[in-house]
Amino acid sequence: MKTVFTNSEIVHAFNLQDQRTGRTSSGSMYFEYKKIYSYGSHYLLGEFIDENTIIINDEGYSVTTSKHISLLTNATRDKRQFFKTNIEPEIVINELKNLFKLLSRTRLKVDYYTNTINNLFKNYFEYVDFKKPKKSKEHRQIVKLYKGFTENAENLLEVVKEQTRKDKEKKLKEVKKKLKKWRTFETNWLSNQTGKDFLRVDKANNIIETSQGVKIPIDEGKRLLKLIDLKKIVGARIDNKYIVNAFNGLLKVGCHNIELKEINNIKKQLWKI
Repeated sequence: MKTVFTNSEIVHAFNLQDQRTGRTSSGSMYFEYKKIYSYGSHYLLGEFIDENTIIINDEGYSVTTSKHISLLTNATRDKRQFFKTNIEPEIVINELKNLFKLLSRTRLKVDYYTNTINNLFKNYFEYVDFKKPKKSKEHRQIVKLYKGFTENAENLLEVVKEQTRKDKEKKLKEVKKKLKKWRTFETNWLSNQTGKDFLRVDKANNIIETSQGVKIPIDEGKRLLKLIDLKKIVGARIDNKYIVNAFNGLLKVGCHNIELKEINNIKKQLWKI
């Protein structure tokens, strides 16, 4: 069994949860059982608390650790994800107090801070409902702040909806610019928070690569396209590693969500090879 991986591969191997250990060649990331680490045991990057739920430590400060957080987040998005900065009462209460202070001082960014506060409350209480941790002093403070916040919910709701729409439009524009560079191999890293994955063909190395860095041989890709045409793709194993979970206009393989138009685009390219 393979135990040494690239940075892009190791997070997917960890997400499969079918082997005890794995590491990158440089040792910058490694996992043992249900825990994965970044640059040593002092930084627990993520931990599965059950087979379908992971807590991700998003308190990273360095550029490389931030990239590890991003890789793990994308690789485990088929699981239920909780983030440390959204669930630890001490962190959450301090962040809420800071956000409320900023909200009280601004006119131009009311929508931004309102949306951020709303999301923080939502994520925190989702974890509380799921895990049912002990109610601390900080938790009671959070509940009190939430009650005060919801009293103005009706007035703030429209603001939040409008900000969400603007954020989606902005992210889509950013992804389109980055995607163009990634497809033409101007960059090998694609930061993408759309929930969708993209494909490119690397003829020089005879592989198909996803925007999350997973690579399969072109011949394997052609085999999968035939299974899609025969409507026998669901349940198929890709490169003897990843299982196709579903296909209904959207190909779901573990943490990957690939649209049909993306698959058809690759099919056109492979016909020429």
